[in-house]
Amino acid sequence: MRTARPRTGHLSQPGARRQRAERSHARPAHARSGAARRLAGGGRGLLLARVVAAALALIGAWLPATAAHAAGTVTIADRAPKEDGGRWKLKMTINYGGTPHLSHIPMLFSFTPTMHYERALTDQSPEKPILNRIPLQNQQSINESMDVGFSDGSGKVFKITKFDFVLRRDRGFEAGEYDLVIKRASDGVQMGQKQKITLKGDNEIMDRRAIVFTGEKKKKTDDKAAGAETEKSDEAEKEPASDAEPASDPAEAEAPSDAELPPDEAPPPVSPKQGGCGCRLSPEEAATPLALPLVALGAAGALARRRRARRG
Repeated sequence: MRTARPRTGHLSQPGARRQRAERSHARPAHARSGAARRLAGGGRGLLLARVVAAALALIGAWLPATAAHAAGTVTIADRAPKEDGGRWKLKMTINYGGTPHLSHIPMLFSFTPTMHYERALTDQSPEKPILNRIPLQNQQSINESMDVGFSDGSGKVFKITKFDFVLRRDRGFEAGEYDLVIKRASDGVQMGQKQKITLKGDNEIMDRRAIVFTGEKKKKTDDKAAGAETEKSDEAEKEPASDAEPASDPAEAEAPSDAELPPDEAPPPVSPKQGGCGCRLSPEEAATPLALPLVALGAAGALARRRRARRG
């Protein structure tokens, strides 16, 4: 027969769990604060690592986009050319950044005005024009298209080319400052960076002097008007005198009037107008209408007599 023995060894599982919980609660406060600090430090480190990774990703995405929108390089020998016969010449060197797939690449040259050079006459300088630099904003660009060649006479294609670009006044260019941007016409990719150029020359002179009104000019005009009026009055006085001079001629004064002329020399009287179309008939033409009825009556009477004679 088996007998029960008291347990004197290790504690049962529920008792062990209670003892471990009591030991954990019995830890000192400084130990618990150190663990919390370690946890907080680990969270900050993880957050910092995430921020660095995001920044690197943004930089990696931005660098290819910049390279795609600014391909190659453009160099201008003289960015401030002088005007020669209404033209400016820009000597350019373009590096395509690689061998182009075509020997001639269509490109678009955009010139945006930023400063206008105005020559003006002012009250301080009425004889010699002065130069005014006028800033410009929101101006429309002047676009010029050109096929840039990257090959030689044999047809070999190179990645670098040199050429001259000519700007003319009849194309809208004037002396001043411009921003130049070059792009490929096929995909709009910018070639090189934006460049600032200055076109030196003499623009049209503008008169900026103030207008002054004085009384002297008005007085002179009044004098001229008065002189013209006096001349007209003198001419009017001379005209009656010249008209009266022929009447003083004794030959004309002694000439007889129409009433004193003899009857033979007097003009024939004119019959008054009787209406109608205003035509005057000769005496023969005027008598013709009265004679026709008489002739008709005479013929009718003769015919009636003949008929009576036959009947009788």
